[in-house]
Amino acid sequence: MMKRTKLLKSAPCAAPQKSSEQDVIAVSQIVEADGESALEISLFYMGELRGRYFADEDNHNAWVDGKWYTCRLKNVARLCKDMSPLKNDYYYLGDEVKWNSNEDKERARDFLDTWSLDSYEENLNGKKRQQAAQRKIERIGRQMADIPCVPDEAEEWLEQTIFPGHILFIKKGKKRTTYSCTACGCSGWKKKGWKHGEKTVCPKCGQPVTVNSRQQEKTRKAPVVILQQYGQKWVERQFSAVCKWTAEEKTIQLFEQCRAIIPKGECWGKVWYGLLPEADEFEQDFWDKNPLNKRFLSSYLYPGNLQEVLKYGDLERSGMDTLANKGEKFNVNKFITTFRKRPYMEYLAKAGLSRLVADIVDIYGWWGNPGTIRTHEQSLPEVLQLDGNRVNRMKQINGGLCALEWLQYEEAMAIKISQESLEYLQSKKVSVSDCKDILIELKSVNRMVNYMKKQHTAPNKLTITWRDYLRMAKDEGMDTSDDIVRFPKDLRARHNYLVELGNKRKEAERLKGYAKLDKQIRERLPEAARYFWENDEYMIVPAGTCEELMTEGRTLHHCVGKDDHYMKKMAAGTSWILFLRKKEDPGKAYYTVEIDMKDDRVMQYYSEFDRQPDREIIRKVLDKFKRSIKRGRQQARIQAPVAAIA
Repeated sequence: MMKRTKLLKSAPCAAPQKSSEQDVIAVSQIVEADGESALEISLFYMGELRGRYFADEDNHNAWVDGKWYTCRLKNVARLCKDMSPLKNDYYYLGDEVKWNSNEDKERARDFLDTWSLDSYEENLNGKKRQQAAQRKIERIGRQMADIPCVPDEAEEWLEQTIFPGHILFIKKGKKRTTYSCTACGCSGWKKKGWKHGEKTVCPKCGQPVTVNSRQQEKTRKAPVVILQQYGQKWVERQFSAVCKWTAEEKTIQLFEQCRAIIPKGECWGKVWYGLLPEADEFEQDFWDKNPLNKRFLSSYLYPGNLQEVLKYGDLERSGMDTLANKGEKFNVNKFITTFRKRPYMEYLAKAGLSRLVADIVDIYGWWGNPGTIRTHEQSLPEVLQLDGNRVNRMKQINGGLCALEWLQYEEAMAIKISQESLEYLQSKKVSVSDCKDILIELKSVNRMVNYMKKQHTAPNKLTITWRDYLRMAKDEGMDTSDDIVRFPKDLRARHNYLVELGNKRKEAERLKGYAKLDKQIRERLPEAARYFWENDEYMIVPAGTCEELMTEGRTLHHCVGKDDHYMKKMAAGTSWILFLRKKEDPGKAYYTVEIDMKDDRVMQYYSEFDRQPDREIIRKVLDKFKRSIKRGRQQARIQAPVAAIA
């Protein structure tokens, strides 16, 4: 450390003979304190000593108007002139300091072994930043070293609860089946094999195993949280647990992602993030920044030590131990940080509704409560807004928010939803709001669920398609109370048919307004005849009507027929729309081309969804097409009429 006070007792440099009203004049000398040398730069402004700047190999400090400052010399000069220092002086190009003599300047350079004061200060600041970063790394390392190791019992819990079972990997040959067991690591063969997925026992060790003939290695991952107490703190640790079954063994690894260190009695703490994608607790480096965007996830909570750990967060009565023992996956971090706002969650957890608790935490996080729950009521039926029978049904399936919504709907509508349908809606997370428009037509939740099961579409996507279909069917005047209408065998096909029907009707209405444009385009069609072209593989045909443009745009899902923009250009003779087709299938839309009619320049060419498949091939085809126009060769006649091509 620089001995600033003792250095300040040394005599400053003598005032320079020259004076300036604009610049600060710098005079240098070498001073000593307790046998250590330092550079001193006396700073004079308008003939008066205003500041002193001290520098050595490791530090630089300045004394101005009775205060110490740690800033660059250019800012010290500004302070001497009663100006505010610049916050970002790195890019400042002004010259606030003038050296009294070259000798003063060289003395400063020689002592600091640098070519300029700026360079010295920049290097020293960089060195200090590195030292600060290193001190921070060491400080974090000491803090992380206090965290206890993962409990030995946690691996057994993972092996038995999260990744249960062993696998018998088999390979079937013509005369015998070879096998290897992950439980004992032994291998062998037998004449009569097993079926894939069969539950059996290893012929060597007798352990229960599941047969796998499709893989010779299997991996599963699961997010896991472990809570631990140490000293007067406790820590929440997020892991990615990876279980790998191979022919020789079953192994489990824990890769730590992030951890929150929380003071005793609190539910909030500092979060530290792992800098490595996959590293165990001993290899992971932790930092207070999060470059890999790691997060606390909905996870399985290790239950082995919760009785002692939860006391440190005053969470003994939170119900977290119940959720952990049930093996329910939930966002532990959000639960810990929001429990005091939601004390009713303990009541729900201990009532056996762990999935409902997990849904509330995962979906609502730190923001409010679901409207389906009355948080301040005294009994479970009042909290859930259900009668006793429906509360029991919730418990039977450990229902979540979806099941609660549907049971409240059942009670409000005075209908009956079977337990099988309720479980399906819960498992697929289908909400009441998704299905209200459908139920207006169907009146039966059970019939709706039975239909959903027969369709090969995810229920959440299916409800959107079904709602749209029923609305369009009504618009077409169909009787949506007829089962043939409301339960089509292929919902997607019927939906698309009605979409196409509606589009055709809209296009027919639009075409009525394009009659004048159509006439003008037909009158100019002879001018576009020069664009008829073909070779052995491709053909190009000029569009002839507004309807053809609309059909082309609808088929290829681009904008050529969306409005009358290109139709007006054709009617005015400024550009023309051409259809590029493969001769093997001339009726199928492939590429749409716009050409400038003044200079025969291809302006743009696109296929489906404004993409350009086989771009290089098509570019060469269009090059040949343009050359043929230039040469003025007589184009081959195309047999297929324009309307058929469109």
